[in-house]
Amino acid sequence: MSEYILGIDTGSTKSHLAIFDIDGNLVAFDRWGPLSHEGIPGTFALFEEEFGRFVHGSLSKAKISMKQIVYSVMGLTGCDTKKQYKTLCEIAKRIGFENFTLSNDAYLGIPAGNPNGVGICGINGTGCSLAGINQKGDMLQIGGVGFISSDLGGGGIMGRKVVSSVYNEIFRKGPSTLMTPLLFQKLGISSKYDFVDTMCDRIDDNSYNKFNCVEMLFEAAMENDKVAMNILSTIAESYANGISCLIDELQFDIKEELCIVMAGSVFVKGKHPVQIDTIKEIISKNHPEYKIKYVKLEVPPVTGAVVWAFNMLGKTGYFNKIQSQLLSIA
Repeated sequence: MSEYILGIDTGSTKSHLAIFDIDGNLVAFDRWGPLSHEGIPGTFALFEEEFGRFVHGSLSKAKISMKQIVYSVMGLTGCDTKKQYKTLCEIAKRIGFENFTLSNDAYLGIPAGNPNGVGICGINGTGCSLAGINQKGDMLQIGGVGFISSDLGGGGIMGRKVVSSVYNEIFRKGPSTLMTPLLFQKLGISSKYDFVDTMCDRIDDNSYNKFNCVEMLFEAAMENDKVAMNILSTIAESYANGISCLIDELQFDIKEELCIVMAGSVFVKGKHPVQIDTIKEIISKNHPEYKIKYVKLEVPPVTGAVVWAFNMLGKTGYFNKIQSQLLSIA
């Protein structure tokens, strides 16, 4: 009976599942929409139902049974606390998983960018979070827990900052910004007195796109707009401080190169380098003793789940092969 490994990455925007044979060859790749117990009415009960449909449907299409899966790694959004971890592990077992590792999805960026699975991942995409794994296997997550962590970053937060900056200019005598005419043009309005009504209508009918606002933020930054640059720099400083905390807490081996993976659409596709440059500058100042390698994650994070699973089986030579197969498929 053939043997396979399975990797899963669930997120607030999209979810991916990849199946590889034991020789590192991609056998199946499947997609799903948002998949999180935090975003589904009924929380864990409905999550279990939908997650089960995703997993078993993917296996069925690939004509593979759960018994053929020798190891799985699942990076699940919303796995932030010990209680959530325990509940999600119980769900995984009921679905049929036997040998598996389960973690918050933020951790997947580390093995996706570094074959030994050691380092730090900063995610700036739909959401915002940081995660680290040291040489001993100690793990720590920073951010991603709503108002508790007061996250700065992610499309939702950044989009709101664009809107509030425009409001600040037109109704609080705040600094002028190029984001105002950009947003007005996007909304199709000519008077500031229509701004609130139009924004509320767009939010109510779900036509407001936070990522369009993020694009405006970078577009304004490219023109050296001070308000936009300040938003991006402030967010970058928050990430850098979190990364510095991870370095201090996890005490990475100073003799080894420290890999910091930058993941998520904002970090990967952002048109202005100010965020990455600010992070590098602060980390270099705070931790001059480390030799640091920065990796911009071009492959889907589910790559990390696959690499991690192979590492757990002691098969550590497939990193480049796995990356090349998943580079453009997602």
